[in-house]
Amino acid sequence: MFGMSDPNQTLAQMLRYFEEERYEMVEVMASEFTSMLLANKQRDGATQTLLVKGVRILAEVLSIRAKHKLAMQATSVLLRERKKLEKILLQNAPELLAKLTPMEQDFRTIGHVYMKAGKSSKSRKFFMKANKATPGNIAALVALCQVDGAKTKHAPLLASAVKSAGPVILENGAYYIRPQHAPGSQIDPILAVLETCPRQDPSCQEQANRIRKECDEIANGVQAANLRLQTAMDSLQPKHDYYQYS
Repeated sequence: MFGMSDPNQTLAQMLRYFEEERYEMVEVMASEFTSMLLANKQRDGATQTLLVKGVRILAEVLSIRAKHKLAMQATSVLLRERKKLEKILLQNAPELLAKLTPMEQDFRTIGHVYMKAGKSSKSRKFFMKANKATPGNIAALVALCQVDGAKTKHAPLLASAVKSAGPVILENGAYYIRPQHAPGSQIDPILAVLETCPRQDPSCQEQANRIRKECDEIANGVQAANLRLQTAMDSLQPKHDYYQYS
């Protein structure tokens, strides 16, 4: 059973195969891995953590392989077992709760599973949950708008979050909108929503224009590639040259 005698090693191997896009192998391993751990009714915190990680991988790989019914079932198990893990940690190691995968990330994963399965209502529900769990969640709001495409009613909500997120950032050759305390996104899917905003909502076009303007300014050296970081660094510079008084 793929070296199941060491669950940590098995999980690491699954993640490596996932990154290598060996999805059929990942599905087989994740199915056996989660079944084995679910059969253990005396799971401690460490084992429950491994189970949650395994089910998360299983849900994603089943969705990628278009096994939508099984993927949706796996998301239900993910929510259930995550809740059990939170309860275990709350009772025995509350300091570890902060180290869990953010709840909004699991909500987004589940939202994508339902979106790929064609379950628009469910996917919208979980993307909204992700934004509620972490307000200003650009990644979740982009996905929410993508559920209904050009007919989306949520583009102004995305525009508002983009406005609050701060300046465009250039990183590794790509432009991003990245809030300080929530997941961001590359600008292309953001612009795809804002520039096809229904009812010509002025906030959508305003933020689209702002993004394009800042990209041009970064490309021409007018604006720093990461204005937020540059501003923070500038604030650390001494305002006076104290040596001039010596």
